[in-house]
Amino acid sequence: MALLCSVLVRVVPSRLGGVPIAAGLAARAAIAASSGYSPRLKWPNDLLAGPGKLAGVLCEVEPAAPGTGTAVVIGLGVNLRVEAFPALVTGASLHVLVAEPPAPAVLFAGYLGELAQRLDALQAAGMAALREEWLEHAAGIGETVTVHSAAGDVIGIAKGIDEDGALLVTVGDGVVRVLAGDVHVGLPQVSS
Repeated sequence: MALLCSVLVRVVPSRLGGVPIAAGLAARAAIAASSGYSPRLKWPNDLLAGPGKLAGVLCEVEPAAPGTGTAVVIGLGVNLRVEAFPALVTGASLHVLVAEPPAPAVLFAGYLGELAQRLDALQAAGMAALREEWLEHAAGIGETVTVHSAAGDVIGIAKGIDEDGALLVTVGDGVVRVLAGDVHVGLPQVSS
């Protein structure tokens, strides 16, 4: 059993980078409020329970009519009761973490309320309104991360997020802004 949903929201173009951050924070808060378990956030779109992925958020920008704001479809999937995961998948299920996971409808209702609050804050004040809450619940900040992206791999120390929601990674004497990619906490695994 899982909560699988999509929500259509509209935001001003200058706030698009913060939508995945707002959605992840809303999912984390809704899970914590409805179950008592507080997952960690892994940039940009995963919620973790230990090393396992408990939930994921995916945002897709859609064309919008002029004057209505940019449309963003926010997809959310939360593992509520998953008995087993495929080989090589490090998943987590809420039913293992708490006595009784919430019903999907209860979690969804909580998520909508939390999402509305964070999107309102994002629209009003930008990423500054979300950055501290995100850092409080972020996984991997101050640790070595490996980022795989179309632009190539980056290995460095995760420092936080900027005003656009980009991940900041210190590499040598510089800082790399990561706008998209698959982030792994720790050094890359070497195959033998």
